[in-house]
Amino acid sequence: MKGICGDAKQQLNNCMLLGDAPPNGAATGNGVAASPAYRGGRTFRSRQVHSLAIRNTSSYDTMERPFRPDNLRGRWSKSADFYFATTSYAFGTMAFSDVSVWALMFGGWKYYLIAYVLAVCFYSLPIFLIQTFLGQFSTSGAISAFRVSPIFKGQSVPTHTLTAYLSNLHFICSTGIGYSILLLNLGTLSYYSVNAAVPLIYAVNSLHDVLPWMSCNNTWNSPNCSTHSSYDEEELCFSSMIGSIKEGSSEWTLSWSMVLAIVGIWLVVLSLLLSRVSIIGKVMRCACVLMFSFFLAVFVYLVIHEQFGWQTMLDYMHPTIHSWSGIRASLGTAILQASLVLGPGWGSVITLGSYNGFRSDAARLSIWASISHVVITVMATVCGHVANDHFELHVAMWHVEKKHNMQFLYVSFAYLFGSFTTLPKLWSFLFFTIVFLAEMCALVILMMSVLTAIFDEFEQLRQLKRRITILLSLCLMASSIYFCTQLGFSQVSALSYMALFTQVVFSALLVLMTTWIYGRVRFQCDLQFMLGKTISSAEIFVIRIVAPCFIALALYQISYMLYVNGAGDALIWTSQGLSYLIVVAYMFYKLAQTNGPWRQRLRQCFAPHDWHPVNPDNRVFYEEIMGTSEMLVIDNGNAA
Repeated sequence: MKGICGDAKQQLNNCMLLGDAPPNGAATGNGVAASPAYRGGRTFRSRQVHSLAIRNTSSYDTMERPFRPDNLRGRWSKSADFYFATTSYAFGTMAFSDVSVWALMFGGWKYYLIAYVLAVCFYSLPIFLIQTFLGQFSTSGAISAFRVSPIFKGQSVPTHTLTAYLSNLHFICSTGIGYSILLLNLGTLSYYSVNAAVPLIYAVNSLHDVLPWMSCNNTWNSPNCSTHSSYDEEELCFSSMIGSIKEGSSEWTLSWSMVLAIVGIWLVVLSLLLSRVSIIGKVMRCACVLMFSFFLAVFVYLVIHEQFGWQTMLDYMHPTIHSWSGIRASLGTAILQASLVLGPGWGSVITLGSYNGFRSDAARLSIWASISHVVITVMATVCGHVANDHFELHVAMWHVEKKHNMQFLYVSFAYLFGSFTTLPKLWSFLFFTIVFLAEMCALVILMMSVLTAIFDEFEQLRQLKRRITILLSLCLMASSIYFCTQLGFSQVSALSYMALFTQVVFSALLVLMTTWIYGRVRFQCDLQFMLGKTISSAEIFVIRIVAPCFIALALYQISYMLYVNGAGDALIWTSQGLSYLIVVAYMFYKLAQTNGPWRQRLRQCFAPHDWHPVNPDNRVFYEEIMGTSEMLVIDNGNAA
């Protein structure tokens, strides 16, 4: 430990001196001139602190409740669990949707693929790294990690006063981004189980003797039903199996297959959440390995069966539909597709990173996760294009009325695998199992983000973990039933786009908070202390300057897709707008409650609060380097 921290200390010292010109004197071993100011221990550290962007504050400065970490929260059994958990997002529904297929048609590989890789490198990867840093450095979830800039976090409310706060508007005014993220994730969880229920239904139906969507022997078939040789585009199994379209049904009619699937999914999720984090990590690892194996087998067979050769790949290089507006839309879609690396909701990567060991190489893990997403997305795009071409050849997707963003996936892929001459049921089962496992993992991770954020922030609730986990899971399961109706299911598309829009907005605020307000120098130094290796200024430049440009493009593209998809539900816009209003209201409230001139108020509100490693040894070295000497918080005899 001393050797590791000693190396980190030396690197951190060098980092802090990068912006300072050395005084006159003899040169040191590192080529930096020495002087009395540099040789004095305490004077040297004082110089370092003044070179930082802002000063760290403690609970004694702000009179707020000190942060007490949960020493029993656990961690991954292997650092690879973090990689597998974050990579599982890549196999989700959006990877096989028509979004990338249409982008490929209008932009070709030479536009779409280049834009997508650039967006991953200069947008997704920087945000991924920042989130991993926040979680791993602070060992806390998506609320407590905002101690790095408390004005964005929200007021810490003691549990015994929660009832009083909920009874008046003070609670609404005392929530910042941290609690807005919690509300966003809870809203996403209310409908996200639908994304796992649909592929589960298709996977189960793939075990029938005859695939239901390839025959006319179903109760929902019309008299004009047609088989594979003369497929009728109006006979959509997707609508029949998922929606309730029986005669006499209404917008509030339930699809009982959806209800049964959602109940089963939430029970599995609940059983995992009641387990230790190390067990959840092992399950994620196994699930991701299965997805990798199944997808590779499906991809190879699909390429062989459809005779996808090198010439076809070259044809995909150029846009199928030549239009400058189409190319521009393709570029925006590629940037939007890159944001899926961060997972559903917001802050999932923070939560997963918080279960890493403090010295885990977050930079290397982030890079490998991003590379895996790129490879899987490219392969999934090829599969989607092949499925689209096959369906166009026999049915013509242009004549199929699209009523949901998942419809392309389940209509075209179900038809493609059903037409296979060898083991069609097997390939169909494997494919839909891949999508189901991916969405199930995403649901577990998103639920972990909510629970981790709650228990890390409110220490009094940690004794009730099991009860709260069961109660919250059952409540979310009950709310998911609404989306089993025709009306609720039709709103899932708009809700997912709105959640993605909010995710991108919070990502922009994250860059502002960590690299501008917290400070470039201190952010870079914290990274070096945690990783034990040098972080170049060029990497920090990309995070501070280049990433916001791609974020702006992503916001533009999502706004356009919201407009195209007709997200005109006032309730949806009101719920999303409330998240932003809460953040702004809390910031003004926090400034109003602070004394002194406005400049002093801003410095105090933006200064990090109790921002340090949780491990006592790491904290001692960190505070020695930073020039602070706060008291260690003692909780039940254990150093926090």
